[in-house]
Amino acid sequence: MGKQKKNDKKKLVQSNKQLPFVSICTPTFNRRPFIPIMIECFNHQTYPKDRMEWIIIDDGTDKIGDMLTEVPQINYFSYDTKMTLGKKRNLMHEKSKGDILVYMDDDDYYPPERVSHAVETLLKNPHALCAGSSEMYIFFKHIQKMYQFGPYGPNHATAATFAFHRKLLSMTKYDEGASLAEEKSFLKDYTIPFVQLDPMKSILVFSHIHNSFDKKVLLNQSPNPYVKESEKVVNDFVKELCVKQFFLEDIDEILGNYDPGKPENKPDVLKQMEEITKKRSLLMQQQQQQQQQQQQLQYNHNVIQKLLNENTMLKEKVAYLEGKIKLFFESKIEEKKLQLSKANSDAITDVNCP
Repeated sequence: MGKQKKNDKKKLVQSNKQLPFVSICTPTFNRRPFIPIMIECFNHQTYPKDRMEWIIIDDGTDKIGDMLTEVPQINYFSYDTKMTLGKKRNLMHEKSKGDILVYMDDDDYYPPERVSHAVETLLKNPHALCAGSSEMYIFFKHIQKMYQFGPYGPNHATAATFAFHRKLLSMTKYDEGASLAEEKSFLKDYTIPFVQLDPMKSILVFSHIHNSFDKKVLLNQSPNPYVKESEKVVNDFVKELCVKQFFLEDIDEILGNYDPGKPENKPDVLKQMEEITKKRSLLMQQQQQQQQQQQQLQYNHNVIQKLLNENTMLKEKVAYLEGKIKLFFESKIEEKKLQLSKANSDAITDVNCP
């Protein structure tokens, strides 16, 4: 029996060695309250731990190295100078050695299948260099509702769901000036060969007061066909009691007492968010103007079309009347001819009579 177990274990090890080596990549900045949950998400992954490393880039003022000593797969890199998110992601790539890189951000929930599902999907779709989920679910605790965002397109996903082959890095990298919305440039305007992941096996996002980007803003936008309330609940994604306790019960008080994580400590993010908001506002104004112009053009087109139709109808009526008049005159002429012919005939008859 013991020999059989050893043989089974040996076969499992050999089988694992055939799997791609995976680098989990996590950028972090002053997220100490989330670290136990982040570690839980890593520890419960079904992908073999001996085929994974975990790269963590920390440029926060409240370093988390003391919390990571129990996870042997972690390669922790600490920096005193704050970096943009784009620069941190590029640095993660440099420090990693995996055949496949999988992102796990520091404040989101990742289900146990996160890594195995991403790797399996990439291997089954050899044309794709990158995988991710364009459809994502966000739970808003303040209103106790789940919302679905996306899908936005077959080649689109948010970076927190990315998984990709290392060879992609020979083709692209992040804009090191980007602290938000860094995906578009990395995916070369969404032209990179891509495959979609199952959102239920990829991520669940929780809106909270320390979000770099306040996700509540997403609910205040004008009607959006890509955003809708979902019937899904947290239990559909999360089974771990400690995770649910943190995100559904404890998070507000814990984050309220943790000043280093407040968004105002990320001036680069706030600045870029302001720039993005201004650009969006300007874009919306331009779109409204274009819409008004299109409406005016459509109105003008409709008026012109109506006039053309009326003109056509008038021409048809004129042609009809002209035809009627022509027939009338032709009939009158024929009638006159008949009268003249009859008159001539009568005159001839009178002449011939004795």
